[in-house]
Formats: sequence, structure tokens, C-alpha cells
Amino acid sequence: MKKTMRKVCAAAIVLVLALCCLPLNSLKAAESTSAVRGILESMTLRQKITQCLMVDFRQWNDAEGNPQDMTVLTDEVAELLADYQFGSVILFANNIKKTEETLALTKAMQAATTSKGGTNLIIATDQEGGTVYRLGSGTALPGNMALAATGDPENAKLAGGIIGSELEAVGINTTLSPVVDVNNNANNPVIGLRSFSDDPEVVGEFGTKYIEGLDQYNIIGCAKHFPGHGDTDTDSHYGLPTVKKSLDELLQCELKPFQTVIDQGVEMIMTAHILYPLVDDTTILSEKTGEEQARPATMSEKILNGLLREQMGYDGVIITDAMNMQGISDFFTMKQATLEALKAGADMICMPVTGICDKEQWETEMESIIGMVETEARSDAAFAEKLDGSVERILNLKEKKGILNYDAASYTVEQALASVGSEENRQLEREIAAKAVTVIRNENDVLPLKADPGEKILMLVPNDNEKAQMLMGLNRAREAGIVPGDAKAWVYRYAETDYEIAGELEKALEWADTVMVISEVTRSDRMTYQHWTSAAPKLYTDYCKKNNKTSIVLSTDKPYDVQLYPDADAILAVYGKKGSTVSGMPQLIYGETTESEDACGPNIVAGIEVAFGVFGASGKLPVSVPALDMETGTYTSQIVFEKGYGLEYGPVPVESDELKAPAIRSLKSGKQKLVVKMKAKPGKNGGAYYRISYRIAGSEEWTEVTADAKTCTISGLESKKKY
Repeated sequence: MKKTMRKVCAAAIVLVLALCCLPLNSLKAAESTSAVRGILESMTLRQKITQCLMVDFRQWNDAEGNPQDMTVLTDEVAELLADYQFGSVILFANNIKKTEETLALTKAMQAATTSKGGTNLIIATDQEGGTVYRLGSGTALPGNMALAATGDPENAKLAGGIIGSELEAVGINTTLSPVVDVNNNANNPVIGLRSFSDDPEVVGEFGTKYIEGLDQYNIIGCAKHFPGHGDTDTDSHYGLPTVKKSLDELLQCELKPFQTVIDQGVEMIMTAHILYPLVDDTTILSEKTGEEQARPATMSEKILNGLLREQMGYDGVIITDAMNMQGISDFFTMKQATLEALKAGADMICMPVTGICDKEQWETEMESIIGMVETEARSDAAFAEKLDGSVERILNLKEKKGILNYDAASYTVEQALASVGSEENRQLEREIAAKAVTVIRNENDVLPLKADPGEKILMLVPNDNEKAQMLMGLNRAREAGIVPGDAKAWVYRYAETDYEIAGELEKALEWADTVMVISEVTRSDRMTYQHWTSAAPKLYTDYCKKNNKTSIVLSTDKPYDVQLYPDADAILAVYGKKGSTVSGMPQLIYGETTESEDACGPNIVAGIEVAFGVFGASGKLPVSVPALDMETGTYTSQIVFEKGYGLEYGPVPVESDELKAPAIRSLKSGKQKLVVKMKAKPGKNGGAYYRISYRIAGSEEWTEVTADAKTCTISGLESKKKY
């Protein structure tokens, strides 16, 4: 009931705005309520500055001075929140491991921040799904590129809804997602699977649906990284990328998805630490290097104000990417970077102080930042007015989303435990991940794999945390009745040293009937078989070809490596390499473990399920695969597989004589003579169900009984008899 009331209140606010003929994405000062204006007018300059800061406390020192993950609010951090009254906090995986602890943490942070007159916090995390997720007990989801591979934007809405429901339950009101960068550079080291597609129209469509899913639970979504991080070959975490495109070129590609989500009412946009010299070629004298430095988008008024606000019509909250990233921190001090970003038009500065776990050192750094901004605001009336505008946008957003009226009592542990990582959410995750799996090659219709009794299946992985994913997929195929119970599995982690087939690896390959190997190639220069991540799968598939063994390759990173293994019998792209914390290898190998209590990557599991036919194959490439020049290790303009490519087949309908005979005996156990027929059909959640029809001899009327693999036994069907 309390959860429903929160939604009703949020809906009422939206309705009032609509009745006033106001765009839903508009947060202009003229639209501020008297409550927001009253808060703004009562704030000191210092409070306005801290309202614009998003801080993190990933770790904090214990009594002995050793940094520890902060899953429980410490007294010192509570004191900092109370004294500084920040506008927002960002939580990381270090903070949000268990559901009950996470809810208690968000409640404690809100209480501390408001204890001396501060406003309730925007509490954010990077719950993108796929490669990047933080909620340890939640639902990981397969990621954006996998969502687009399903071909159905409604799956993006489902994913957004799952994220929204779980964050809302633990008191986190913002996710810094979705990524709406266009992955139009195959060498991109940081976006890749986090992007929906190399097609800006697809990115915009799926990004919009994702945000719609979040909005169902009143969660703030944040489109990133403006004006586009897709066409870079440098990660801004470790350097300062440059995109040499004109504004017209950006408008034709990178900016299209942003315009789409702006038009649909996105409430927050994150800036990119990237240089766009053809859009803004101005420089700034760095107090860190003593040299003139080009302005990244985060510090560019031409980009944030001129382009984003004026030309594209956006008036929501602009937040920077994390300021500790080397694209900023290598060239600017944090106080100068913070000031320049605010002057350029950013409303919220993400992580201006980070990595410091000592209270005294933390305050020293924070005071230097606040002091520099405060001095500028007192000497520059135009900047002070701009700062007021930023604070007003933040407060308007907080009011619109009900954050100003946050009520801790309406968030309960029972509700959180029922939502976070729920069976329903995990099942949707499983189905979406399976729909994404894309079959690139299927020689002689080897897929879906047909495992014989006693089949020996070797699974080769490059990382230990992927062993459980492979086996959970196999165990689900066993559970569905597709893989015989006596099939045997051997999981082997291959490494840099496995350049030749010898020792334990040789024994494993000789033993196997079927070999399933993960290919996890992250960059083009590792695709020429000179790096172990491509050389090893090539070696193993070649061996299988020569020795009449079946080989299946699962591409788990960006799908550009699907062109590498000509001797593989089948190749599938699964769009995700996240592993799990699941242990207990005997239980895994002998089929007892099919899922993880903690959040874990669903992609590899889905790849195995599709390979065996628990689910059918229906995924399509959301990006084109450019041909690799093996001599240079670079991509060419030639396309090997076009976007939209993908082979299809249906799930395996399981019909077992061992099940059919008891079913017939069960139905004939009545006194009347019956005619019985039985047909197996694929179940919507994998596996199969049985449609058993019977009629009394001499009658034309058939009666149907439906059962799944678990209930299709004598005892199970006795309970379903209708005669």
C-alpha cells in the first residue's frame, strides 16, 4: 500500500504539470513551485555549492586506519553528510552487497543529511545491467547490446523495469544509465557491450524504452555520455580521447539518440570527458600543468550550454562523469575542474573527492574545492546566477520525483527482500538473455546439440569465475530433460601457457566428445592469434576438427571475434562475460546447481541453454562485424556479417518414452477403455510441456491434460486426471 501511495503521489505531480501544459522534461526556473523557491531562497552560498556535488564513500577507514568497504554508515561519514548537506551520493558495489544492509544504508544517509537542515539526497548508482551493475543481491541482466540483439525494444523496457523495481525497493532513486552512445568504433575499449548498437536509431529506440521501464518505479534515469563516447579508441578512465568530427557529423550519428531521449523527457544527462576540437577548440590554462589545455566536453560551455541546452532544447539536470577519471585528473586539479564544469553549464559534479578514506584529509580536499567555487560566485554575479539555476534544477527534479518528501517508514525490509533478485526478475533475465543469443555458424545443423547417454562434454574457459556459468547452463539443460543425466562434464581453465596441447589439457581434449570453448577477445590487436585469448580457441577448434570432435565457440565480449574460428562447428555470440561467485564444483558438475543467490552474469548460461535447445535461437547481430586485417590487427571497411544477421532454430521438444509410458498407464488406470495420444511441445521458459489427449473408446470428444517434465509421471498425472 505504501509503495502504491508513493507511485500515486508521483503520478499526481506529473498530472499537475500536464494540466498546466508543461513539458514533462522541463525543469525551468519559471516552473518552480513555491516550495522549491522557498528552499532556494533559504540556502546559503555554501549549501548551494554542496547541493551541486555528488560524493562517494566506497571505503572508509576503520579504527586501525585500514580502509574497509562501507556497507554500514560510519559515524564519521554520517557527520560529514550532516555538516556538508550534499545534494547527492553515489553508491558502488563496495557499498550495496546485501539487500537489508543496502536499505539500512540509504535510510541512514537520508537521516544524516537532513539532520541539520539539508534536503533529502539523490542517491545514485551505476546499475546499467550487463558489464556494469552494482546491486550485489539484485538481477544483473544481460546488458544493452544483448537487449538490442533480441530485436524487441520491449525487452529494454522490461530490463529498465527490473532495475527500477529493485533500486526503488532499497531506497536508491537514481541509476546513472542507460548508455546511449553509438558503438560506431569496433576498437572502442570502454563502451562496447554497454552500447545498444552501431545504429543511432536503434540506440535511441531502445534507450527510450529502457527509461520508460525505470519511470514505472519513479527512478531517475541518466543518458550518457554526452555528446558521445562511441567513436573513440581511448578509455576516458585512463586518458583523454579526441573525436575529430564536425557538429554536422555528430548530429547525423552520435547526437541522434540523445535528441530522441530528450524529446521523450529524460531527466538527467551525463557529460563525457572527451575533446571535440571541431566543436570547441578553446583552451584553458591548467593550474596543474601550467600549460594551455583543450577543453573536454565536461568543461565546454559551447557543448553543454550552446549545443545541449540551446540547440537541442534540454533543460534537465546535467551531471559530469566521475571527475577522478584520468581524462580530467591528469590535466586539472579537482577544484579547477569542478569550477570550470559548473561555469560551463554542468549542474552536478560527480565525485570531486574520491579515494580518500581519512576524515581530516577528506575535509581538507573538499574545503579547497568549495572555497574556490565560493570565491568565484562572490566575485562573478553571472556565475552566481548560473549556480542558482543549477540548484533550482536539482531541487525541481527532487520535488518531481518525491525525494523532497522522502518517508523512510514507507521502505520496508520485507518489500526489499521480495523485490531485489526476485524469482520473477531472475526468470525475465533468463528469458531476455536467451533471446539475445545469436547463432553465427551452425555447420551441418549441429545445433541444438544432441547429447547422447554418457556424453563427455569439455568446457574451456579463460577465467575461473566463468566455470560455474558454463555448468549452470548445462545443468539447466539436464533439468529440462534435454541432456541425459549420465552425461559427464569437465571444466578446464585455459591460460597464457596453453599454447600447445599437452598435459592435463591434452587429456581433457582426448577425453571429450564435445568441446565448448569461450572466446573472450577484447581488442582488435588481440585477434591475430598472437594473443592467447584468440590463439587458444583457434588451437582447440583446429584440434577438434582433426580428431572428429564437435566444437562450439561462445563469443562473450564484443562479437567481432566470431570471424576467427573457421574450423568450429558452431559459433554463438552471447554479448556478456560476467561470471559469478558460485562455488561447490561437485554440485555443479553433477547437476545440482542451476542458479546463483547473488547477482551474476546471465549471458554465458544463456549461451549454453540455447546451444542445447532449452531455448531456441532467435538473436540478431545489433552491430555489423568488420573484417580484420590479420597483418595489421586493424579492422577494414569490409563487412563479414551484417547487422541483423543470425541463424534460427526452435527449442528442443522433449518426448521421452520413459515419461510417455507412465503417462499412458496413468490415464488408462481408470475402468473405462481410453484412447491416448501424447505430444511434446517447447515450453515458453525452456524445456518442454506435454499435451496428453485421451478419449473414451467410441467417443469423438478428446480431453487434454497438460504437464511439464517434472509432473509427467504416474503420480504427477494422477493429480491431473479429469475422468
